[in-house]
Amino acid sequence: MKQPRRPRGNEKLKTLTRDHMRRIVAVAHARDLGFVDLVGLAELDPATAFRGAVIRGADLRHQDLAGFDLTGARLIDCRVAGLDLSRALGVTEVTLAGSDRDGTVRLPPAPRDAFWATGIPPSWAEDWGRDQYGPWVSFRVPGDVRQRMRWIPAGEFMMGSPKDEPGRFERESPLHRVTIAHGFWMFETACREELWEAVTGKMPGDSLGPSSPVTGVSWTDARDFAERLNGALPGIALELPSEARWEYACRAGTTTPYHFGKRISQKRARYDRYDGPVEVGGLPPNAWGLHEMHGNVLEWCEDIWHRDYNGAPDDGSARLDPSRTTAGRVFRGGSWSDDARWLRAAYRRGDEPGGRRGNLGFRCARGHGVSGAEVAAPTDPARGRRRGAPPSAGDAGAAPRRSGGRASTTGPRTGVRRQHGPNEPD
Repeated sequence: MKQPRRPRGNEKLKTLTRDHMRRIVAVAHARDLGFVDLVGLAELDPATAFRGAVIRGADLRHQDLAGFDLTGARLIDCRVAGLDLSRALGVTEVTLAGSDRDGTVRLPPAPRDAFWATGIPPSWAEDWGRDQYGPWVSFRVPGDVRQRMRWIPAGEFMMGSPKDEPGRFERESPLHRVTIAHGFWMFETACREELWEAVTGKMPGDSLGPSSPVTGVSWTDARDFAERLNGALPGIALELPSEARWEYACRAGTTTPYHFGKRISQKRARYDRYDGPVEVGGLPPNAWGLHEMHGNVLEWCEDIWHRDYNGAPDDGSARLDPSRTTAGRVFRGGSWSDDARWLRAAYRRGDEPGGRRGNLGFRCARGHGVSGAEVAAPTDPARGRRRGAPPSAGDAGAAPRRSGGRASTTGPRTGVRRQHGPNEPD
């Protein structure tokens, strides 16, 4: 029988440690190990080993490559479903260009300023991001009061109502095409009392609560508010929207009487009531994230009142006449005290610029005249990344929140049913 060889001279027997045994077992079962485990088994440093590497045919499904530096690396024909690269370094579009990538791959967040097309955020912007409705940006005024705006993309639409739309008025004619050449920012909600008071230092009448839409303000008051805000936040360039931009934003790509379809209900709009408006953001938004475009409160627009659209501009600008400084002005949207037909996207009314009503408010938009870099446009939605707070009030299933208090029955905020302006033939 052959005897075991004895060690010679200073030769020592090697003892298998627990770590040796673990490695032997790991190699035997390597097929069951994931990519990250194999990297550890090979004692590779993920912070240096993969820079500029070509990783071909690897199974990276549901692997978390936190701490891996993939600067200059390329993944070729790899299986990447569920791959988490959110904490990896050096990841670019080129990294994954050679593999079939789906929506389950998690990428690192883009730099904060990459949200903006210019790469530079405007000075007035406090926070920004994207959600299911698209890009949003918020600003802040003294008193720590914030207001969110929604991005309204460029496009075109048919303004007015077709002849066969139930409840239409002739002043919504003729139906005509309008082109909005540049996207723009618009208040997500009507101006609320809290914001009004922070900017102007006063209330126009009886208060219904800080989150209630401000009412009892004239067209002149609303213009003064925008000018004050522009002075406080240079470059924000807010104004009242033209009625073309207002209707375009209200429709959000739809052609029906309401942005939610042909039928209306109290779950979607505040109308035909005697007990006042709901708080802003209390009803579901349209596809672009704008709340209460139908009902709740009427909203002033920039345009001078005309009985129809004959001669109206087709570029989305306001219809103005410098010689008619005291002419009536347009408002849109219907209110909590109006019939359903007055809430249609095409419906329009008017009043004198100094007129005040208890169901009439406004929302601002960035000026029609700004262009180029001044538009402060977001990047293409496919490239942007959401940042900051979650969407503000008003998910699709939300129940209406009534404003804090009943509508006043006296003073400038009185809500009177079926009010008409001086130039409003029915």
